[in-house]
Amino acid sequence: MKNIYLVRHGEAEDDINKTYGGWADDPLTPKGETLAEGLAKEISKLAIKKIYSSPFKRAKKTSEIIGSTLDIPIEIVEDIRERNRYGILTGMKMDEAKIKYPEMVAKVQDYQKTIKGAETYEYFKERVLESLKKIIKASDEDILIVGHGGTFRIVMWEVLNRHDFTNADLHAIIHIQKVGEILTLQNSRGLKFRK
Repeated sequence: MKNIYLVRHGEAEDDINKTYGGWADDPLTPKGETLAEGLAKEISKLAIKKIYSSPFKRAKKTSEIIGSTLDIPIEIVEDIRERNRYGILTGMKMDEAKIKYPEMVAKVQDYQKTIKGAETYEYFKERVLESLKKIIKASDEDILIVGHGGTFRIVMWEVLNRHDFTNADLHAIIHIQKVGEILTLQNSRGLKFRK
């Protein structure tokens, strides 16, 4: 039996500046760092042996805080980075984007649609699923994956078949158990579902 924990990074600059994130490599805010410290204390009771992290600053810093607090090694995995969902809107203020690109702002509301300059959902899904398979097969030890809202969507929709999942709060966490080849959701915090 193996335990897999997935954590979403903490509050980043794009969250408070109301800009389109995605591939914008914004750092954590001081609040995001403080929450990561609290999360490290919370998960210190778990038997996690390794952390896998997205390379983006917000996830990497969350991983570094947890890793240094718990003395756990970190491996950066390029393909669990967030989806380039926002294309040419990336880094743009949301209010400005509504004026300049109203059609794209409307289209980006549907997670599975793709706007100009963005990554398709299918491509994103395949790269994340392939990375997750490699991470899970790497050892039988308990692990922590620090990712993004998009990472949660792939895990919930495509791995756990929870199509009622809509969103993960900052610092959301899920616990998945692997027995043989079967992955099951054990518990979670900070997830939103369609009613």
